[in-house]
Amino acid sequence: MPTEPPPLLPSIAKNGLQILHEILRLGSYSCTSPGLSDAVLITIDFENINTIKSGFSQKANCQAGLALLDTKELSQKSPNKLISTYNLATGCPSYLKKASEKFIFGGTINIGLPDMADRIQSLIPPARNVVFVDHGILNDFQALQALNFQFPVRLESVLDNFQVVLFNRFHCAGNDANLTLRALLLLAAEGFPGQELGEVEKRKARSRKYQAKSWGKEKQEETRAARRLKKENVMKTGPRPGTHESKPVLGSTYSSHLLREPQAKNSDP
Repeated sequence: MPTEPPPLLPSIAKNGLQILHEILRLGSYSCTSPGLSDAVLITIDFENINTIKSGFSQKANCQAGLALLDTKELSQKSPNKLISTYNLATGCPSYLKKASEKFIFGGTINIGLPDMADRIQSLIPPARNVVFVDHGILNDFQALQALNFQFPVRLESVLDNFQVVLFNRFHCAGNDANLTLRALLLLAAEGFPGQELGEVEKRKARSRKYQAKSWGKEKQEETRAARRLKKENVMKTGPRPGTHESKPVLGSTYSSHLLREPQAKNSDP
């Protein structure tokens, strides 16, 4: 008896950034498609994806994660409550225990292997327009295909971060090395919010910006007026030699330097 062919995979939008702007009403884009005006953004991610693609021939340990953002609720909920997240897991007890311990957005739902596709289906609103969003979404779509998942009838679009990103042609070893180091330094800086070195903290306390938090409105206006006058004088006469005004100004924070776009070097002719 011939087996039923797997469902066709949805195509990935080529103009993903424009669609995203329309959905979120960003910039000059207005929502031209009625299906995007109240869409639910859904991300699906699988762990042990090859296990699913192989039909669970060797083991049954796998997870499916779903994150949903209802664009109707963007102005109604606080940012930390906008995304609903689910973690479905199937497999041996030790695997389920580890999956449950790692999930930080709620409780992991333990399910039987035959129920995986149905449980994923049940979490997708049937009467709403849906936009799938993912990073390298083709692999996850292939996993859904292997599970005989029925893609939503009201699937309006598919966005892949690889297609949405503006700069995607700079993958080389040197760029990877540079940006990996930048990421490491950012992680170090972000890992200690409010915990600064003693000397830095003392300088911060002495700074005008820090002291200005306790100033009254009259004092703030007086300071702004003095700054404007000083700026006008500098523009007329130029910076005084030996002052900080004549030196290159560094960025306001360490992190801002790391996030700046690297400047391309001019190669010799």
